[in-house]
Amino acid sequence: MQKPTSPRIVKSFLGCAFGLLTTQATAVSFAAWPTTATVATADQSSTFGENLSGLFYQPAAASNAAVLWAVQNSPSKLYRLTWNGANYVKNTTNSWGNGKTLRFPNGSGAPDAEGVTMAELDSTAVYVASERDGSGASRLSILRYDTGATGSTLKASNEWNLTADLPKVDSNAGLESITWVPDSYLQASQFIDENTRLPYDPANYPSHGTGLFLVGLEANGQIYAYALNQSGSSYVRVATVASGQSQIMDLSFDRDNNILWAACDNNCSGKTTLLSVDTTAGSPTQGKFVVRKGYNRPGSMSNLNNEGIAIAPESECTNKLKTFIWADDGEDNKHALRRGTISCGPQF
Repeated sequence: MQKPTSPRIVKSFLGCAFGLLTTQATAVSFAAWPTTATVATADQSSTFGENLSGLFYQPAAASNAAVLWAVQNSPSKLYRLTWNGANYVKNTTNSWGNGKTLRFPNGSGAPDAEGVTMAELDSTAVYVASERDGSGASRLSILRYDTGATGSTLKASNEWNLTADLPKVDSNAGLESITWVPDSYLQASQFIDENTRLPYDPANYPSHGTGLFLVGLEANGQIYAYALNQSGSSYVRVATVASGQSQIMDLSFDRDNNILWAACDNNCSGKTTLLSVDTTAGSPTQGKFVVRKGYNRPGSMSNLNNEGIAIAPESECTNKLKTFIWADDGEDNKHALRRGTISCGPQF
């Protein structure tokens, strides 16, 4: 992928930006969860075991039912789940019955799959954030898989290894989350590209698709936005964002309301922060993602090791509420999925 400025200038500028972000404290006031609906388990007992992590909700389209995608880091698997009226259950078609084993592009390895997302919703491609190969050394990668492929094993079609571009961290404190933000929102809000210091121009990143991928680093709670060359393995970091949390376990972009949700687990008492691009003219943070609000976990949910979140679309709103889902890495009380609600529409 062609870079908009020289690598040396980009590296120097990003280093400065990263230093500012990691030393600048972000004061967040955490409010009560926006609804009082009781959080309930959403899977059958002992369905997944431990290590279920990232989630992504793919809305229903035409004759296709909504799908909840879920990744597990050990064993390294991707699950295709559907709602049966009481629980999210494993889809049994096309060898999905026990989930599909994930491999690196060479067909080997066991990606420590921590996060999952989609770009275009009418595609069969999913993107997985992985922090290492099995229990090995740090390997901070984004992997693309074709969910339409046959068989019980999926080999990544692409790997974007971000390790050299990110801070050195413990091998078990790396990439925990991933989400995708469309170019349409970034351009409309005049999101600032830290390489050019000008409003983001997708034309600077040929072959990147139609949006940017945001990943969260567990160790420092920072979010990094990347343009990924969809035709290869090259990438360019476009921005670094302070999540307002000391650690980060999952990201979810609400495409209906243009809100970026950043979640932490029991290490932060299950708090979430909500971000959007500042569009206020003359603001010192104009064009940057900023924390707008923070929520404590719902009062009816214990302080669980929730490492994944997913949000239903506005099309599923009932009585001004829509579904919010958590994945519990520890499978407490033999359940890994829980379901609550958030209010529909803007949160701030």
